[in-house]
Amino acid sequence: MDRRGFVKRSAAAAGAAALASATASRPAKAAPSPNEVVRVGLIGIGGMGGGHLNKLVNMSKQGEPVKVVAVCDVWDQRLDAAANVAGQDAKKYKDYRKLLEDKDIDAVLIATPHHWHAQITIDAANAGKDIYCEKPMTWWGDLTAPLKVAEAVARNKRVMQVGTNGLSDSIYPQAREHVRKGRLGQLIHAQASDMRNGYIDVYDPARKDANLKPGENLDWEMWLGSAPKRPFDPGRYLSFRVFWDYAEGVGMDFFPHLLTPLVYVMEVGFPKRVTASGGLYDHKDGRETPDIFTTLIEYPNGPSVTLLGGVSNDSNLPMVIRGTDATLTFDTGPGAVIDPQGARVKDRQREEIAREYDDSLDRHWQDFLQCIKTREKPRSNEVIGAQVTMALAMGIHAYREGRAIEFDEKTGQAKFL
Repeated sequence: MDRRGFVKRSAAAAGAAALASATASRPAKAAPSPNEVVRVGLIGIGGMGGGHLNKLVNMSKQGEPVKVVAVCDVWDQRLDAAANVAGQDAKKYKDYRKLLEDKDIDAVLIATPHHWHAQITIDAANAGKDIYCEKPMTWWGDLTAPLKVAEAVARNKRVMQVGTNGLSDSIYPQAREHVRKGRLGQLIHAQASDMRNGYIDVYDPARKDANLKPGENLDWEMWLGSAPKRPFDPGRYLSFRVFWDYAEGVGMDFFPHLLTPLVYVMEVGFPKRVTASGGLYDHKDGRETPDIFTTLIEYPNGPSVTLLGGVSNDSNLPMVIRGTDATLTFDTGPGAVIDPQGARVKDRQREEIAREYDDSLDRHWQDFLQCIKTREKPRSNEVIGAQVTMALAMGIHAYREGRAIEFDEKTGQAKFL
């Protein structure tokens, strides 16, 4: 599979053929009327889910063709509060499977803990719903899940958007055109980072809430799902991102926002080999995921990609793509700049790429809603989601095992070297 040859992939094993077919936009039904309202059910209404709920309600008030018609959560307090925001006509569910049976729902938002993403997405696709799933598309522990999700979406002819809303920034398709034209030459390296410092509540394993009462107003067993059966712990519930049972810390919480634009711009597909390093050096508070993390991803025909993330220092690296002929740097000047490599090319001047519009959650939802009607693929669809999630999940496995891990394009499987 070359950098732009994903749709030509012919391997039939382990879901590879299904992923190739997923790149085709095949109508699942006749395109609705432009005035038809998309009816959305929300599954998981914590921090991110609550943010999406408020956004969708406001978009509806502003005339966007969308309406929240159902909400689902395992904690009664969140469920009742969400229903009040959604409106008196919104239905309430504590079991997502009941919501998926609702024929009045066209699409779902999935904003649960990460270990639920793949299962709910596949169930939603099988139920005939279009899907907006928060990142990461799947949990790190199951390296077969990215392909399974993409296959289910393709087989059911669904529309899927992954919640990396930064990709709605115009600078990325603009930059991709320059890469396609060969303005950078052979791609050899790319980098990006998300470094933070200070208190992050959703990364605090000691968080508590006196209103949480498992067995009374919280279905803890349902929340755990396929995860190991553990006694209720408010820190695990409220700050699941720092526990391996449910999430991955910065390696798949921050990194999808970094790698998705790079994969989109460079069109590199699946990785060849991934290594990772890091550690839990600062936060000795009961969390399990590292507070500094580096992933190195090698692609079959180049480039290699370095991702850096952490929660104990906020000095960041610029987002850069390096080629033999020029270097593309984002968030510089009017949007991005291309600096020629004088040793390779002569008489080329620095080029500026002026951003046409910025990213926003509104734009990401508008893209999804429009594609529901046209049956085209959203910008952050399940195919690029599978490519990104596979690479990042391999990085978590590499870190935990202390070994490099390689993706086999012919079998669609990842294995340690």
